[in-house]
Amino acid sequence: MPNFFLTRLMFVTLVLGSFLSAISSLAASAPALPLTATTPAASQSEPKDVLNVQSVAGKRAALKKEIAATREELAQLSEGMTDAAARWLTQETALLERLDAVYAEQQRTLQHAADLAKEAADVEERTRNQRPPEATLKPPLGMELFDQLYDERDYLEQAGGWLKTDITNTETMLQEARDTLEEKERVRRTVRETVDTGDAKMKAPGNLRLAELEVRLAQETVVLQENALRTLKLQESLLGPKQKLLRPRFEWLRAHLALGDGELAASKQAREERGGVLDDAIASAKEEADAAARLVIAAERHSKSDQASEELESRRADRQTANLTLSVLTSQRARLAERADVAALRRRVLGGELSSKEMRAAADENQEAIDQLERERKRQAMDLLKSRKELQEGQGRLTRAAAGDEKAALWTLERMKRLSGWIDLSESELADLDRLHTERNRLKEELSGRVNLFSVRDTLAICRENVIGAWNYEIFSVNDAPIRVKTMLGVLLLVVAGYYGSRWASALMSRTVFTRMGMNTGRKAAWQTLWFYGLFILVLVVAFDFFHISLTQFSVMSGALAVGLGFGSQNLISNFISGIILLVERPVNQGDVIEIDGRQVTVEQLGPRSTIVRTADNTHLVVPNSRLLEQPVINWTLSDDVVRKRIRLGVAYDSSSRKVSELLEGVLGTVENVRKDPAPVVKFADFGENSLIFELYFWVSISDPVDAENELRHRIAEVFAKEGVVMAFPQRDVHLETTKPLEVMITQAASRANDAGPAMS
Repeated sequence: MPNFFLTRLMFVTLVLGSFLSAISSLAASAPALPLTATTPAASQSEPKDVLNVQSVAGKRAALKKEIAATREELAQLSEGMTDAAARWLTQETALLERLDAVYAEQQRTLQHAADLAKEAADVEERTRNQRPPEATLKPPLGMELFDQLYDERDYLEQAGGWLKTDITNTETMLQEARDTLEEKERVRRTVRETVDTGDAKMKAPGNLRLAELEVRLAQETVVLQENALRTLKLQESLLGPKQKLLRPRFEWLRAHLALGDGELAASKQAREERGGVLDDAIASAKEEADAAARLVIAAERHSKSDQASEELESRRADRQTANLTLSVLTSQRARLAERADVAALRRRVLGGELSSKEMRAAADENQEAIDQLERERKRQAMDLLKSRKELQEGQGRLTRAAAGDEKAALWTLERMKRLSGWIDLSESELADLDRLHTERNRLKEELSGRVNLFSVRDTLAICRENVIGAWNYEIFSVNDAPIRVKTMLGVLLLVVAGYYGSRWASALMSRTVFTRMGMNTGRKAAWQTLWFYGLFILVLVVAFDFFHISLTQFSVMSGALAVGLGFGSQNLISNFISGIILLVERPVNQGDVIEIDGRQVTVEQLGPRSTIVRTADNTHLVVPNSRLLEQPVINWTLSDDVVRKRIRLGVAYDSSSRKVSELLEGVLGTVENVRKDPAPVVKFADFGENSLIFELYFWVSISDPVDAENELRHRIAEVFAKEGVVMAFPQRDVHLETTKPLEVMITQAASRANDAGPAMS
């Protein structure tokens, strides 16, 4: 046991010593990395030495020497070593050049960060010692200066979104760079392990050098992305203070604009110069369009071969592009006048020369123009995208033809040239649309700041005009007659008032006229419903007259509507017509007791589509009207409310049948709810298996059957008990065979869950 322990201890000591020796040799042989380079763990935090442009410039100078030395070594290689060593030196030179590019990007980033630091200090100083706007703005305080502040404000507002996107992308790139650094470190350690192995002695030094350069490049890339991220966040942090400094200047200048004539003259001169350039371009575009049309005609005459067909298609595309060019130039020429109108309108708005009504109209017109500009810009952007794609495909075909020593056709080269010119013009068109869109948005903002400043009189006038306009607004027309909002509201009011008026008038007729005529509840309800339908149909006819629809047209429309609805609404129409028949024929009235599916129910309401009934359980059922006509229905109260009931009972065979009949007749005569006319009947019905069967037939009101039957049964039981009449009950005889002894069997009961053992039975 002690020997085993000593052996184990020596083995652990040997392994630990070898590991420490390898670590120390690796640290001694590792290349000297820049102080700014970070390991994967250290790259998560700030570098120990703060970088600046000068330090990176020093690194680039040292790197240049490395590149020169590597190239010199590559040039001095002997012929026998060019295969392996040249490959390593070539790869090393490429990595060093990539590292130089990273250093160059670091210099630009650090220079930008230094500029931003100075700008941050300046912004902080201006924020601390903020001066009044009138002291910082230099005359002339006109539209040109105002538009400059507009541009600065718009840039600051848009830069926030751009910087957020850039920060997100840079964070992603930084994480990818860190992952790459970890991977390169693992590769370097793996290559390092092969230094002392057998077959890798000749390859390992070059591979190790390349792996170390890869790590170095990855480290500097991480540093670059970290500096870029810090620079972007610094730039984002300056947006808020800049906006706070700009806002008072912008508002002050808007309130103190000096709208002189000098700017008008300058803008007019610039517009005229631009108009002259566009006129010349339009004239040239017309000539090119005519020339393209002539080329199409010439190509159509020779469009028999495949190559001629391709030329024809290209010439037609050139003609379309020439026409589009002419159209775009003409639009830009017309847009000069539009921009002049927008500029003049802005001056009038800022100068307070427009009334509230004029500003409202200008705001609506400006919004329509903005919407139109957005649609036009989207269309132009789509055309530009298609043209760029076509140009890219054409240039690819030309490149492949040149690689195969094929001579490109003249019409193909002309197509590429014309397409390039069209793309340049489309880009300028998009820029022109953006400028006009910006100016109209500024006009919209300036109008929105003043369009709500109405006087009470203007507000009331505008409200009155809007109400009158909405009241007289034409929705549609019938027979060349306009149907306006006031007509629709009048018809709606007429229909609602006519509905409630018809219901009130029909109820009044039911209470006065129908009651005096001696009608019962069901007939009054039926006639009241018919009167309601008639009055409401009259209201609808008057409403149709408001829509300029004659009865003849209504009948034609009704026929067409009936044909159309006959297929899709058969059940609905069938139930409605059944409701009319029920009201006219009155086989079922309100308050009647009917039997449906073996259940007695009371009719509570007859509707146009369905009938509502109440069961004995005080639940309501909705029964379609067609069912009351198409299926047999028992109406217990159609002519009167008297119904016949039956009670069936049995007495013992030793009872006197005549005495039982007399007792039952006596009981029937003592119950008040049992009617004397028709007279009740006691019937000796049958000889049953266990009793003599008697049946009692008596007449009661439909509202009293339960009480009458209940009272009769109580009294029959009392009389039979008093007279000693026995109510029969089933009897059975059991016969035992006694010719031989009864057989007794002993069986074993089922075992229980606790295994209690067998039981005897």
